[in-house]
Amino acid sequence: MVRMEIISKKVNLIRYHLERIASKSNVSLEEFLSNDDVKDIICHNLFIILQYVIDICNHIISDEGMEEPVFLSDMADILAKEKVIRKELVKPLKGMIGLRNLLAHQYGDIDFREIYNIVKNDLKDVHAFLEDVINYSKL
Repeated sequence: MVRMEIISKKVNLIRYHLERIASKSNVSLEEFLSNDDVKDIICHNLFIILQYVIDICNHIISDEGMEEPVFLSDMADILAKEKVIRKELVKPLKGMIGLRNLLAHQYGDIDFREIYNIVKNDLKDVHAFLEDVINYSKL
């Protein structure tokens, strides 16, 4: 059984880091690209959010005795199959996992235009993930 106190703590931490991003993302693309401090704050908080998303996935899969993923990206398929998340979130969740790996290991150069686009347009996927996890966990 999923330990709600762990999920609740991580959900609240994700919300906190989403607020940190929101507080720094009200800038134009040009300002974002030219301000290393804003880029650092946003990328750092985005990395933390994505790590907590992965932690939540691991926690649910482990505690519920679901099949073990071979790759981190497999967690999205497993959680959709087990009806933890909606099927529409599989691709975005896999993208989140890939972005976390990119930010963690800096494979190639980070495309800050893409980071800006993600912050402006794709954080809704994190909110949808949280909604599904909260519903599943009955928080």
